[in-house]
Amino acid sequence: MKRFLIILLVAIIGANGFAQQTYPFVERDTTLHLDIYRPSVSNGYTIIHIFGGGFIGGYRQNKWDADYCRKLTENGYTAVAIDYRLGLRGVTNVGLGNLTALKNAFYMAVEDCSAAIAYLVSNASKLNIDPQKIIIEGSSAGAITALMTDYARCNSLPCASELPKDWRPAGIVAYSGAIYSENGKVKWENAQPSPTLLFHGTADKVVFYKQLELGKQGLYGANALAKRFKKYNLPFCIYRYTDLGHEVSVGGPVTIDELNLFVKQYITDRKPLHTDITQTNDSILPTYFSNMTVRDLYRPKNRKDL
Repeated sequence: MKRFLIILLVAIIGANGFAQQTYPFVERDTTLHLDIYRPSVSNGYTIIHIFGGGFIGGYRQNKWDADYCRKLTENGYTAVAIDYRLGLRGVTNVGLGNLTALKNAFYMAVEDCSAAIAYLVSNASKLNIDPQKIIIEGSSAGAITALMTDYARCNSLPCASELPKDWRPAGIVAYSGAIYSENGKVKWENAQPSPTLLFHGTADKVVFYKQLELGKQGLYGANALAKRFKKYNLPFCIYRYTDLGHEVSVGGPVTIDELNLFVKQYITDRKPLHTDITQTNDSILPTYFSNMTVRDLYRPKNRKDL
């Protein structure tokens, strides 16, 4: 019995020394897993955390991502870190000249996020999760995935077909994210998007703060999305970091207060707010990624480091 308890303890303690449980949630070309981190006292909400890495790298158990999940649990959230397939891994000509590869990577990540949500919802009772209080959050590529999962839900895109019927996220949180559209400016055709919290640096050269358009196709960053939310009178909150770059993508651990306020006002209290905040000289954000560009991210010597 003692040996069994020791084995069980090892199974639920992550590499970073705090409790986590790991579950396989879907079979693709490989088995994808998710890790659930439990708070000592729950506020009832679950946050799905989606790691970044340009769709070529990253891992759900990276130290930064695991530490951020622990920070979420300290604030009462159940945190769920998920796998997703890296659709640009092995692609050598990443860029606007290869929109097919970019589009496939975005949709592949949404498929996997949708499968993770389906697993959580179908096993909600066993996992002690309220399916109506699931928030999707991500950093960089993870932020694109979070935003696009809700966008795909609202527009009935095939990549979101695994989402439970009539389910909607309680909220979306995006650190340096964007939405890819094949049909011009972002619209939500069949359902309203969930309340959305956007963080973005105005000088971001990896995931552009404004938009990048090529014909009807485009990648729309936080500035463009805020305009669309406002146009359609949809609840959103944006934090604009003046002259900062892609370092905002790893701002999660130092913006917990902003996250908590968003959850209270927009999700718990359901206030239909349009909040637009400009931050200047925010010295608490990490400085790595500050000058990174898309070329830097996909430069061959950097790809193997992700």
